[in-house]
Amino acid sequence: MLVNSRRAQFIEYSILHNAKHEGPIIGRLDDYEFSEFVQDEFGRLFAYSGVAPRLPNGQFDDAALRDGEFIVQPGLIYIYRGKAEKRRRMA
Repeated sequence: MLVNSRRAQFIEYSILHNAKHEGPIIGRLDDYEFSEFVQDEFGRLFAYSGVAPRLPNGQFDDAALRDGEFIVQPGLIYIYRGKAEKRRRMA
């Protein structure tokens, strides 16, 4: 039971919530368009890295994530690329 609890906790910390599209739309997964990059609520930039594999029970396979990779729903992997540059407003 402890192993399942740890796995669930790891997966929870591996999912980016409130990520916003950045850059061009590069594909579609389950009627969800996804972009080349996403930015999280803290201003960090992530680049598309692939589709998250799932275990036979339907849960995400956390062992498949590499350092710096996170899951964006509905099951895409994005890798950390650094702090997003602030765009200057043209006057």
